[in-house]
Amino acid sequence: MRSTEQAAACRPTWLLLCLLAACLGLPSLVLAHDARPVAVTIIEVLPSTFQASLRVPPTVEPQNFPSLVWPAGCERLTGDEGALPLWRCPTGLAGTNFSMRFPQFNPSLATFYRVEWLDRAPQLAILPPTAQGWQVPEADGPTKVLREYSLLGIEHILFGYDHLLFVLGLLVIARTWRRILLTVTGFTLAHSITLSLSSLGWLQVPIAPVEATIALSIVFLAVEISRPRHYPSLTYQYPVLVSFSFGLLHGLGFASALGEIGLAENQVLLSLLFFNIGVELGQLAFILAVGGLALLVTDWGLRHLQAATLERLRWQADRAASYVIGVPASYWLLERLGG
Repeated sequence: MRSTEQAAACRPTWLLLCLLAACLGLPSLVLAHDARPVAVTIIEVLPSTFQASLRVPPTVEPQNFPSLVWPAGCERLTGDEGALPLWRCPTGLAGTNFSMRFPQFNPSLATFYRVEWLDRAPQLAILPPTAQGWQVPEADGPTKVLREYSLLGIEHILFGYDHLLFVLGLLVIARTWRRILLTVTGFTLAHSITLSLSSLGWLQVPIAPVEATIALSIVFLAVEISRPRHYPSLTYQYPVLVSFSFGLLHGLGFASALGEIGLAENQVLLSLLFFNIGVELGQLAFILAVGGLALLVTDWGLRHLQAATLERLRWQADRAASYVIGVPASYWLLERLGG
């Protein structure tokens, strides 16, 4: 009878952990926060004459690097050897269509387009993986920058599995809503500071050791979670100190992703602000989803389990969470140190 009760009690706890693992996409460990869009920059160097460059995320195999398909009315001009080719579009780009061609298959990545004009502000667009192409519109205003950079921030945090695992570790350690609020606020303030300083060029740090240290911060949280609750740990007593300290590093990681795309010229502060707002919105959505699941499981346990059984299951859930968080983080740490 006792074993049957325990088995039944374990089901919702393990269901929660399985859902978290599925949401984080643990089978795609290598993605981490490198699931960035293909970034296309088109520059008008002379009237109706353009150059284009592509930034491809490291998750794309070299043999599958995409190429930009220009509109039908554009012709390629002979350029200097080793330089980007010039393209002349006599009727301009407004109303024309660009698309991406992958040699093997489309790896389901979004595409970020940026057109820099000679006589007006840049135009920006984010296309989902399912989009067939992009039609260049007329000139954009601040509303376009607001929308596109907010979407970039949301996409980055929701596909940045290393950042999400760190936030999940903070939630497990903080536990109560008051401590969660303080801890997440510390993390938000810290990464906002370094994101802004780095994106504006006031703070320059090599990104490779930063990414390795980000992975190490997640491993650190996994180790802390695996310890008994009564262990005299500074992390459990003052989680906001840990979230703020490591949040400074995570902000540099956010800035690296934003640097792959760039800030909108003449609207630098606006694009930086709304990228950060997008990150916060995505982070808030994740916290509410995890918190809602945890509340459902806790409510079920309080109504159906004895206090001793519930406490034992909480300890088992903590141990399981330490593996869910620590295994992929260890993989990222070794991968980044080796790279």
